[in-house]
Order: sequence, then C-alpha cells, then structure tokens
Amino acid sequence: IMTVAVAVQIAINEDTWLAVWIFEIIGGYFLIMHQVCTMAYLPDLTHETPEMGHYTARFMIDQYFVQACFTLIIILVSTYWDHKDNGILASTIATARLSAGMATGIGCVLFTYAWTFLFRKRPKLREIPEGSNIFTTGFQRIAVTTKHVFSKYRALRWFLVALLFSPEAGAGVVLSIAVTFLTFYVKMTVTEIAIVSIIMLFCNVPGALISRFMCRKINPLNSFRCAEMSYAMVNALIAGTVSGPEKKNLVYPYAAMAGVAFGWMFPSQRTLTVAIIPKGQETEMMGLISFFGQIMGWLPALLFTIMNENGVDMRWSMSLISYFLATSCCLTFMCGSYEDAVQLVAHTSDEYLKQYSRNSGVDNFFDEEQIKDENDGTDGSGTNTPPSTEGKEDGVVEMA
Repeated sequence: IMTVAVAVQIAINEDTWLAVWIFEIIGGYFLIMHQVCTMAYLPDLTHETPEMGHYTARFMIDQYFVQACFTLIIILVSTYWDHKDNGILASTIATARLSAGMATGIGCVLFTYAWTFLFRKRPKLREIPEGSNIFTTGFQRIAVTTKHVFSKYRALRWFLVALLFSPEAGAGVVLSIAVTFLTFYVKMTVTEIAIVSIIMLFCNVPGALISRFMCRKINPLNSFRCAEMSYAMVNALIAGTVSGPEKKNLVYPYAAMAGVAFGWMFPSQRTLTVAIIPKGQETEMMGLISFFGQIMGWLPALLFTIMNENGVDMRWSMSLISYFLATSCCLTFMCGSYEDAVQLVAHTSDEYLKQYSRNSGVDNFFDEEQIKDENDGTDGSGTNTPPSTEGKEDGVVEMA
C-alpha cells in the first residue's frame, strides 16, 4: 500500500494534486504501521543491550546513507532540469515525478525481497479468546497493556511521556520548521538548502556510530539524553547566532552538527526501547511507542505558525525545538535507574524465549536431543558425562 501510494504520485500535476495528497496521507498511515511491525522484530535479534546497540546503529547507518544518496541524485537531476526547463513549476513537477518513480522502483524491489526472504515467520504467542475477533481483541489488549505499563513499569511510563516532546514525530515536522526558517529568514536559495540537507543526511552516519559507542559506554538511556541535549544545543546555536542572511555561512557547520546529533538520537532511542519493554508483547509495545511519539508531533509546527503570524522574531520560533527537546530530556530523569528498569523486565525475556520455543516446536527438538544424549551417556558435546539426577525426584530432568 505504501508503494502504491507513492506510485500514484508519479501522476502529479495541477489537476491531480488533491488525489495525490490523499494518497500521501494514506501512505503515511501505513508507513507508521510498517515501522511498528518491523520494530517488533528487533527483540528477536538479541536480548543483549550492547549487541542491540550495534544492530540499531547499523540499520540506521544503512537508512541514512541510502536517504542521502537518493536525495543527492534528485537534487543533481533537478538542478540540471532547472537550467533546461523554461518554467519553474514544470521543473518542480518533473522532479517530484522522478523522485516518486525512483522511490516506487526501490520500494518494489526491497520490500518484496525483505518480506519474502528475510523476515521469518513468527509463531503466535497468544490465541484469540473464544467469542472475540482479531480486531476487538487487539483494542482490548492495547487497553490492558497501556494500563499495565503505566501501573507497573516506571521507566517505560516516563519514557513514553518523554516521547511526547521528542522529535520522533517527526523528524518531518522539525525539518519543515528548519526549511521555513532558512527560506524566509536566512534567505537561502533552493540550492543552498539542498546542500544543507545533504550535509545533514551524510552526517547522520557518524552520529549512528557515536550512538553505538555511547550505548556501550554509558547505557542507552544516558546516550539518548546526551543526544537530545546535543540536538537542542545545536538548534539553540542556530537560533542565537544566525541573525540574518549575512550569517548564512554558519548554517553549514551547524547542519553537520545537527546531523550528527540526529543520527545519534534515534539508534539510542530504539536500543533503549528494546531494553526496557517487557518481551512477548513487542507489537503492542512498539505501537504504543509510535503512538506517543506521533500524538503531539503537530504542536511545534502549530506554535511556530502562531508565533510567526503574530510578528514574533522567527529566531524565537526556531528555538521552540530546543525547548521541546530539553523538556523530553528532563522527563527521562523520572525513569529512575536504567539498570533497575532492565532488571524489572528481565524475567519476561526468559518467559518469552520459553514460550517462543514451545510455539515454534524448538522444545521438542531439545527434548529429543536430551533423550538421545542420556541414552548415549553424553552431554551433547561428545564427552561422556554421568547423567544428572537433579530434579528427577519429581520426574523432571533439568535442561540447560
């Protein structure tokens, strides 16, 4: 559906913009759904925080690099068309069609390959209660899970509240504010803004590497805090020092700094998410996190517009992003100790692995191997070992 929504945009023109806009909304909705589903697979990779930090950083590096290359190609082609085409509108529409066509082709190839060959099937962890259906059960489970999270898991509760003020929503909202500021206040041209975007996207990559290092060094919660405050400080520097078109050259180093902070923030956030959520409910939890990250994403843009319409200096409006990030960071200090948060959900990791093994038939495999090893008088490693009697009083054989 996402790919179809993008493919429809190839037909954009002065007469079809409304239909394209509607499909863009539909595509955005299913993009969130897709992110929730893919994020639910993260805990299956590992339950070890250092390894998860490595995985999330690597995934984000790939994403940032592809985005940067894609944007660079579109900018180069659109710049060429600007010189060859007589009308700016026609050139803009041609660029939009090119980007939609490229995105559709890439989406068809990568989505088909990933969901066909890479994402393995996952066994059901729960059965639908008798007399219910998948739709009503889903809403009921979300309500129960939300209540359970807010009553039992302090760290996760305050992390969700902090996400209300974090730019998870968007990145898109924050960048739209930045583009407006650069266009109307700093008076940058389209080409100059394009260069800023390219710098920021490529600098996301070292940011993701910093995230991997910091998650190991100071834990994911502290890494997320540092990333948020770094981005807030860079944004404050932009609002405080870029006082007009004569200072536009400062934007380029600031774009690099913002790119590093942005690339640092999201891998840390995802590593932290996997570490503190109870296992076995990944889709519900990722849905909750996505919901809290999106629900107030419109507020910075609304406040920016209100301030701008009332004649407030746009630098003050730009500084709103810093206030939101600082608020989010302060709220994370209500989470308490990271170690306590991880310990609180540690038992769910063991329970999830056992349940997953039972539902996927892995337990039967181990049972057969245990019987074979006992009959052979080995421990499965080729070494003769006396069979353990521990637990046999109750007719139970303890298994490693």
